[in-house]
Amino acid sequence: MAWQLSVAIVISTLIMLALYFLAFVPDECRRKKRGYTARQLINGYWPYVLLAAAVYGLMQVQFPIQRELNLFVNYDCTHYIEYIEGGVVAVFQSHTHPALTYLMTFVYLVLFSSVMVFTFLVLAYTEQMRALKLFSLVFVLNYLIAFPFYLLFPVTVTGYALPDVQPLMYKLHPMIYEGITTVDPLDNCFPSLHAALVFSALLVISTTNLRKYAVFTTFAFLTIVFATLYLGVHWITDVVAGMMLSFFTFYIAKHYGEPILKYMNSIAIRFERLIGVEETVVCTACACNIVIVPHLRSVRCPECGAVIEHNVL
Repeated sequence: MAWQLSVAIVISTLIMLALYFLAFVPDECRRKKRGYTARQLINGYWPYVLLAAAVYGLMQVQFPIQRELNLFVNYDCTHYIEYIEGGVVAVFQSHTHPALTYLMTFVYLVLFSSVMVFTFLVLAYTEQMRALKLFSLVFVLNYLIAFPFYLLFPVTVTGYALPDVQPLMYKLHPMIYEGITTVDPLDNCFPSLHAALVFSALLVISTTNLRKYAVFTTFAFLTIVFATLYLGVHWITDVVAGMMLSFFTFYIAKHYGEPILKYMNSIAIRFERLIGVEETVVCTACACNIVIVPHLRSVRCPECGAVIEHNVL
């Protein structure tokens, strides 16, 4: 049943992405004639796509890797979180309704995924490269910092830890429970990556001119946070920790991201040379053709010696 849930999430996410495109991509950007070839787009964005896919893949295989290598710890840290906030999260289930449960499950599984994917796509499509680099770096840092907590600080979801909180999403349908528990041992609560990643998207989008999407991302963040608390998944402490993680990674990416990205760009150049990816640029001084790898930022013309600045897009 796990694959059925994945297919349903993918199809629903694609539909949401189409709606987002119509609603949030500026008209002038959609009307703009695109001069890029598919090759240029692939050469320009492959490092970001690969990086995001690798981190997302790591998120999905974390539990299977733990299970295969028996990396589980023999203690539970849930009581620490419960000591901090008690059972106050039960207030979010004061009024439950089947329709609201289905809607919040959709928010948790689909709205979250679609916002993450579309944030990347809209920044790439509108060519806001600084924000795209910032978002890519923040996305990676959030997970790399959260990962040790998931391994060494297991905190059980509220629905299975508190007597007054029901695991609404996990009991909604066997397909949902099986699909989630295939990749999640239900103790990866602290910090909340749902809160951290969406809040990071909001912080990055707020630096751009995508005002309509910034408003929507604010709404999405609040709705996703409510969904995690209502469905019996996260603790309030998890959400607060996720937001603090977002602020920290955003600060690191904003102030120290350039040398990090420069190093990552050098890795991309070595990889492109290794697999033989090439691109031709024209010298602005003598008009000769120069063959380079796409992510090389500048090149000296072998004919006239002029230094040519190069942008992959």
